[in-house]
Amino acid sequence: MAKENISIDYDKDEDFLSLSKEGKKVKFSLDLELPNGDFVIDYGFDGQIAGIEFFNASSYFPILKDISDMKGVRAVMSIQYGLNWAMIKYGIYLPNAKEPIVSFINAPYNKKLILEHEQ
Repeated sequence: MAKENISIDYDKDEDFLSLSKEGKKVKFSLDLELPNGDFVIDYGFDGQIAGIEFFNASSYFPILKDISDMKGVRAVMSIQYGLNWAMIKYGIYLPNAKEPIVSFINAPYNKKLILEHEQ
């Protein structure tokens, strides 16, 4: 699998964090609600996951409250696809942090439905 660049953006005022594969266009998004706040899975025109977005992001990542500048923050993301699911593993690397933030999200996935979905 080719290495893909992952962009990371955080809006402190809106408390919104986005991880996305650079250069991928989003065909549609699926909003999932959890106790910590909603997150969104973005699906691309190629039928694969293009990114994830976290609303109320500091409830997932409390350290974001202490970051004044995203310079030097980087992210990685890998996705394993199953028949009806996708496991998204992501890591956020913060300057001066001893360990990255690493976690998983299991998301619904059906490539055929994504490709057939009309805009």
